[in-house]
Amino acid sequence: AEPLGADAGERVLEARGRHLLPGAVDAHVHFREPGGGHKETWTSGSESAAAGGVTTVVDQPNTSPPTVDGAAFDEKAALAAESLVDYGINGGVTEEWDPKSLFERPLFALGEVFLADSTGDMGIDADLFADALDAAAARDVPVTVHAEDATLFDESALDGDLGG
Repeated sequence: AEPLGADAGERVLEARGRHLLPGAVDAHVHFREPGGGHKETWTSGSESAAAGGVTTVVDQPNTSPPTVDGAAFDEKAALAAESLVDYGINGGVTEEWDPKSLFERPLFALGEVFLADSTGDMGIDADLFADALDAAAARDVPVTVHAEDATLFDESALDGDLGG
């Protein structure tokens, strides 16, 4: 086969004898915006991702505000526009979630659904979890779960036994 030439403005790299890998996908990032940009922003997080060969990221919903309704999704999406890599945004579930407005957005998944308050106050009970699963299934939206037993988690915290 004859080699392809470069189009105007493109640069051709000689790759003979080298290993080429596709860009990686990191399906679990916490780019802390909105609400925690002092920890990490979409710009800083995506720069780090790109430097490490990651070309696609999926951000989790436990920001401030949490991504549990359309307005919060829109706020995060506006910040995500600064990303240097491709991205998806997960929607979350709390007692205050609004599935109607959330599912109108281009969610990657309903994800990191928390079954205990291990990282803040996003833990939900079994009934709300079942409702969330039904809502996601009706729309063919994947669900990822931060699977933990809230009762055991709470008992361990009270006893001071955090596994250390």
